[in-house]
Amino acid sequence: MDILLALETTEKYGSIALLDGKHLLSEIRLPQEKRSAQTLAPAMDTILREAKIVPQKISVVAVVVGPGSFTGLRVGVVTAKIFAYAVGAKVVGVNTFDAVAEKCSRFESDYLSVGVDAQRGEVSVALFKKAATGYEVVGKSELIRVADWWKQAEQLKNVVFSGPALERWHTKIPPNVVLADPSFWFPQASAAGKIAAERLTQPILTETVWSLQPVYSRLSAAEEKIIKQ
Repeated sequence: MDILLALETTEKYGSIALLDGKHLLSEIRLPQEKRSAQTLAPAMDTILREAKIVPQKISVVAVVVGPGSFTGLRVGVVTAKIFAYAVGAKVVGVNTFDAVAEKCSRFESDYLSVGVDAQRGEVSVALFKKAATGYEVVGKSELIRVADWWKQAEQLKNVVFSGPALERWHTKIPPNVVLADPSFWFPQASAAGKIAAERLTQPILTETVWSLQPVYSRLSAAEEKIIKQ
């Protein structure tokens, strides 16, 4: 089995997990009161020491690549690439939507709509449909107004809403919108690790430390300014 290290730093509820194949060995939350740049490396050291696993035993590094916080994404992806390069491990990028959908895999709703806050009154949204083993994504994610996100409750039957965007917008929902419990809103390292372990059993190419990149909902304000010039 592959010993897998999974990182999640896209939101303020960051986490790290160790897995043996699909079996979760341990998971720890990063302290919310400090930035992930300060806590990620010490937490990685802690989880490996407590599991008595030397870094060279890690054969796969999974990381949630976004969308999410600009700073958090950069910290997580760069850390994953450096660690994987140092120990000769494979890297697997998992998007935020899939990580949330994995946590919600036992829901019974026909549809799952996952949203990530994109600022400026918009959300990046991915829609999933119930399948035999969980949820499968329907089409591509899209950047839409928050009000248009809620309209999915009118357009689809038996849809539940989840995702980190709800932390900001859950108090402003229409009465017909059904929300997942808050414990299912945020991606976790353990979910990303399970997805990565499953991908390794399929004939799908993994990323390399050179190709792995963060996925953003939109360009940064500075990038948009440059384009307009």
